Amino acid sequence: MITAQEALGRLMEGNKKYLGAKVGCGDISLASRLRTCSQGQTPYAIIIACSDSRVIPESIFSAGIGELFVIRVAGNVIDNHQLGSIEYAAEHLGCK
Repeated sequence: MITAQEALGRLMEGNKKYLGAKVGCGDISLASRLRTCSQGQTPYAIIIACSDSRVIPESIFSAGIGELFVIRVAGNVIDNHQLGSIEYAAEHLGCK
């Protein structure tokens, strides 16, 4: 488990890579997908994102499969449903 500051640092570093067009998406290999399926997810950050299909949070943060817990919502308005997802990610998955 990492600290909230470390998670923010990883997100910012990934975004710098994206902005510099050095990388698009993190590890999406078959091995990564199989590991995530067999060992469960271990995301390091919770991302609230717009439902816009043109925006891919994993790409803009250069994250691979299972690295981000993404909650998509139209209008980026959070209610009790989204809060429940945030609580789940923080309490059960250790996200920041």
